[in-house]
Amino acid sequence: MATASNYLDVTHEIKIDHDNVRDLFDRYKAATDLNEKTTIANTLIREMAVHGDAEEISVYNDYSKLGLGDTASHNKQEHADIKKLVYDADATRVTQAQYDDVLQRAVTAFLTHAKEEEDEQHPLIRQKLSPEENDKIARAFLKARTMVPTRPHPWAPQTGGVAQKAAGLQGAFHDKVVETVEGREFVDLKYQHPSQF
Repeated sequence: MATASNYLDVTHEIKIDHDNVRDLFDRYKAATDLNEKTTIANTLIREMAVHGDAEEISVYNDYSKLGLGDTASHNKQEHADIKKLVYDADATRVTQAQYDDVLQRAVTAFLTHAKEEEDEQHPLIRQKLSPEENDKIARAFLKARTMVPTRPHPWAPQTGGVAQKAAGLQGAFHDKVVETVEGREFVDLKYQHPSQF
């Protein structure tokens, strides 16, 4: 049970994801070894996919209660566009000449959206939520991160409702199989969410 001393802040948890994508992309650009670049790219794709779906099935569902219903719709549309770009990066091999450009388009779209959230939406969220409400949404976001697909599925439902959750569970299972069969490897993340929530 959360107490005032261990309340979570949803905007902080979201920013952890944003900061991990920033860090991973810097690491990708600095890497010279093909295996290292591939592992970092796998992690970037996973983190962008998880983050988007987790926000959609948790955080954005509470935006209307905060008077941000139009913002939630706007964010979901941006997520749909980002997912298509992340899908393109996932479908392209790191060894292909255009890969760096394909990945950069996805990361740039993600980070542009992230900056908009951080600069315009997060201050409003912190202002409008009580510490208890903020903690509840933060925990829902962290739980959602454990249940959503780890690869982009831009043609799956994007409603944030039951259809997206159901498709997400099936997608998450499928993604684990694909990652195992393909032998995908991932790098450690610089910034960590709490391990217990």
